[in-house]
Amino acid sequence: MRHGFPPRCAWLLLLLAAPLARAADAPAPGARGLWLRHCGPCHLQGGTGTFMLGRRLGQERALLEERTDLTAEYVRTVVRHGIQSMPRFSRAELPDAELEQIARFLSAPKAP
Repeated sequence: MRHGFPPRCAWLLLLLAAPLARAADAPAPGARGLWLRHCGPCHLQGGTGTFMLGRRLGQERALLEERTDLTAEYVRTVVRHGIQSMPRFSRAELPDAELEQIARFLSAPKAP
């Protein structure tokens, strides 16, 4: 009796499922996805940037995604030039088009 077909099918299914698993790990598309990828490691809850902003500006202004006082121009300037412990990001690290989407995302009116 041959048992080669089921293992081959299982192998094929694993090969087909691998790209789907990687896609599920990818950040959400769009401006928020860009923000999560480029800024989230430091500026989500528990990140170094959030901690530093909380110490400097108070906890109510620590989470960038919740702030209502950010302008797109301010976000662009801080990202390109850096500020205090935040390093600057070059156009090679973060292209202008992606930075613009992030700046608009952070400066957009927030739902109450």
